[in-house]
Amino acid sequence: MPNTLNVTLDKNQTPWAVDVDQHGKDNEVSQGPNAQTITWQLTGNAASGSFVPVSADPPGFQWTSAPPDGIFGTPAVSQGSGNQLTITDLNTGSGTQGNWTYILRVNVGGTVYSTKTLSLTATSTNPVIINK
Repeated sequence: MPNTLNVTLDKNQTPWAVDVDQHGKDNEVSQGPNAQTITWQLTGNAASGSFVPVSADPPGFQWTSAPPDGIFGTPAVSQGSGNQLTITDLNTGSGTQGNWTYILRVNVGGTVYSTKTLSLTATSTNPVIINK
């Protein structure tokens, strides 16, 4: 099953924030013997943007608390337009189960937006990968 998560900007917050659509449960990864790929795709009002490089400071993808080694591969931004970010997930058993929260950063029109906001009044989207 493909795990593709659509990413847009939530303009209902100030400052605007990155919103990961998790309603279709594409963020839930079932156990299996092989690594599965999770893809974040910029769509809608973020489609013209690109993911901040993983090597940037701060990075375009960042765990809020690092999962154990060996579960996830190194995140990679697509070459060219940079509108996709992928990571592999090796969810093989009970030792790889859990909820893994992360931060995404995207550049749209020269402004960098994040899933985490600095405002105390704004609601963070707190996207999560769920290995079940």
